[in-house]
Amino acid sequence: MKKLLLCLILLLSFAQPAPAQDKLEVLLLVDRPLQPEAHLYRVLDLALKNQDEPYSIKIEVIKASQPRRIKIVDSSPKDYVIALGNRREHEENLQPVYVPILLGLGIGQRIMLTRPDVEKRLKRVRSLDDLKEFTFAQGLGWSDVKILRDAGLTVQTPANPASIPGMIMRHRVEIYPRGLFEIDLEYKRYSPDHPELVIDDYLVLSYPLASFFYVRKGNSRLHSAIERGLKKAYYTGQLQDLIMSDPVYSKTLRDIHPGKRVKIEIPVKDVSENTLSALKKFTFYPGKKIGEAIRK
Repeated sequence: MKKLLLCLILLLSFAQPAPAQDKLEVLLLVDRPLQPEAHLYRVLDLALKNQDEPYSIKIEVIKASQPRRIKIVDSSPKDYVIALGNRREHEENLQPVYVPILLGLGIGQRIMLTRPDVEKRLKRVRSLDDLKEFTFAQGLGWSDVKILRDAGLTVQTPANPASIPGMIMRHRVEIYPRGLFEIDLEYKRYSPDHPELVIDDYLVLSYPLASFFYVRKGNSRLHSAIERGLKKAYYTGQLQDLIMSDPVYSKTLRDIHPGKRVKIEIPVKDVSENTLSALKKFTFYPGKKIGEAIRK
């Protein structure tokens, strides 16, 4: 009788359904308010839709410097995700998902916010050496800082990047390089308070820089989910379609004409092989039509 009872208990225990896996409660960490229709949010949502785990995404705004926000991601047990440029210390301290968010577009192509007198001087620039007479500004901890300084350029790094346009107007700095897809939004953000601010229409700085999603080291579940989803979204063509259907990005490509500008190549000494491989593997295909997949 006891043996029969034991057998029944064992059968019932095996018959129980496996417990459902907890939902991924993803926190997208940013330093300024971000709407769900923003491209960064849409890319993360697209990635998580293309994997099989239940999830939710919340935007968490912490107005702190980039190093401080990185520390939050690194030290918190929560499922934080942060978007950062490729930088060895970022790649060493956090766990990057090596699929470029913008497929090599935008962040490695820099357009300058400046003032009219500086814009006139920029039209005489023909080489990297010509840029050494200018003073640049970038946010504290940004990947661009080391790249520009390693190239021999003078860079100031205020803790609050929102102060840079005012610094330009007060002649404390001269040039504020912004990503190709950031420039229009940044100009609209700052020009009401600084009406003499201009977008340079002559130069484009170019260097191998990508933007990746990063998570805490050891958070393999979240990392794997984002990686699986981004790769699937890329090869099905959805990731590129998201870029090309974005009204800001498509307008920028029409208005800024990066291919018609004088290009100044900025050498980069400290790019990881993982980043170079990702930029080569997950590239943008200009001829791809909306809805078409990308062949491996």
